Amino acid sequence: MKQARIGRASWWIAGALALAGVAVAVLAPEGSAAEPAQAKVNKYIGAAKCKNCHASDETGNQHAAWSKMEHAKAFEALASEEARKFAAERGIADAQKDEKCLKCHTTGFGAPPEAFDKKFDLKLGVQCETCHGPGEAHMKARMAAAMSEDPAKKLLGEGEIIGTPERKLCITCHNTESPTYQPFCYFKRLEETRHLNPKKQRSEAEQKALAQKCGCADKCPTAECAEGKFGLDG
Repeated sequence: MKQARIGRASWWIAGALALAGVAVAVLAPEGSAAEPAQAKVNKYIGAAKCKNCHASDETGNQHAAWSKMEHAKAFEALASEEARKFAAERGIADAQKDEKCLKCHTTGFGAPPEAFDKKFDLKLGVQCETCHGPGEAHMKARMAAAMSEDPAKKLLGEGEIIGTPERKLCITCHNTESPTYQPFCYFKRLEETRHLNPKKQRSEAEQKALAQKCGCADKCPTAECAEGKFGLDG
């Protein structure tokens, strides 16, 4: 009761001083400090939502390209006879439920539940956002840009989405921990899975990066390129 009276008195005094034109800083009663605002989570939205804007043949139909990749079947593959065999040899009862398998056969593994859109489907395997990062902010930014006449909003914001994943991201899964691992060449795999928008104008630096190839030539992939030792301009 005494604390409540002190609190009311503090606000009354502050009001009186404010009316008199005096600037004051009022401390909230003990135990009532406001919690700091939490940063909004950029959620994983899933390939089904990416399809809404990335399914036009005119702009490259990235969703169709992804759906033909092994990435799109990554979760499904864990139920195959081969996967069951590998799992049994390692004491894993169900590969589709074991985190040692799910971490590289699904998208957003390890992220908290609030980091996923309510319609996100884990069973769609290694989706767009595994490589390009959570897409909610990108989706909202592009929708806002479509409604705006401001040309600046047509440009991708810094950090909005990952255009091309770096090798260090790829090898978090394409490594010797995988029971089916084969030497992995970053440059060759990028070329094989590329799904660009043909209408997008690219800078000289972007074009140079796209032209980069592995130095192993027809021997690729080798242990050397798997370790990232090669990478030459094409």
